Amino acid sequence: MSSAVSALYEPLIARDLGAVQKAVREFRNDATSEELFLAVARFAVLSYAPSQHAKHAVLAALSTWELREEAGDLWDDLITECAYYAAASRQPWSEPPILTPPDVGQSAPADINELRAACEAQDRLRAERWLARRLDDSCLGDDLLTVAGEDLSDLGHKLIMTRAALKLVPILGDPGKYVTLRMAIWEMTAYRGEARTAVDRDLDGLIARCVAENGSLESAHAVFLFDAALGDGEGAAVRGNAAPPVYRLGRDLGAALKAHAVSKRLRARFPQADVDGFVAAVHHNLEHGPSLEDWSFA
Repeated sequence: MSSAVSALYEPLIARDLGAVQKAVREFRNDATSEELFLAVARFAVLSYAPSQHAKHAVLAALSTWELREEAGDLWDDLITECAYYAAASRQPWSEPPILTPPDVGQSAPADINELRAACEAQDRLRAERWLARRLDDSCLGDDLLTVAGEDLSDLGHKLIMTRAALKLVPILGDPGKYVTLRMAIWEMTAYRGEARTAVDRDLDGLIARCVAENGSLESAHAVFLFDAALGDGEGAAVRGNAAPPVYRLGRDLGAALKAHAVSKRLRARFPQADVDGFVAAVHHNLEHGPSLEDWSFA
């Protein structure tokens, strides 16, 4: 880790939130906005835990990358808010996060049923060994998404986080591939819910519910789950959308920011859908709903 990145991370690790903006500004003296994003996004990944704020700090970072064109001159400000959110939401580290995969032999179980069994038992270490065994397998992503989609509890976050992790790998680079994909493993093994594997594919109905509920978190997340289930190959993102908001992301778990990122893809795939109504509803929740900044929950 470079000295510049170490200096940036110092207030984030210490949760010295008042020093985050200054640290970002000093880092940018000798680095590009993209280098700043990569440093902050990697910190969010390293800080990931299957808690609501920590996982949404990662999702907000991904959305910030996807909205870099729309953000324009405000992109640094968005990245700064991601840094603030990641620092505020991370759990205490008793020791530095482990960055390397566990040692596994070629005889270690590696089929999809082994991952299912690890998730059923909520055995995180077993699932980590599975991931290490499969790390260079071209079918790894398909198996992760399949198993993640078999438990849509907690608003579908297993599938949402798995899709996000797979998107982040090419952005953050192969050296951090294991740590990035480990987020999906941790999410899948952290909790078990009632079996529900069917994603609601009625986008018009999902948006209508979100509008009726003034952008409630649950109704917005149903649209986010729809987007995660679509995948990357079902419509390129539309360019030139409205600039995303810059705000303290913990207020709504980054929902308004994510709504802007998701809307780019939905407009391309479903041009007749009321995507603007969806974004407006989520903004309404940000402006008028209760703030979740001080809501510490798993």
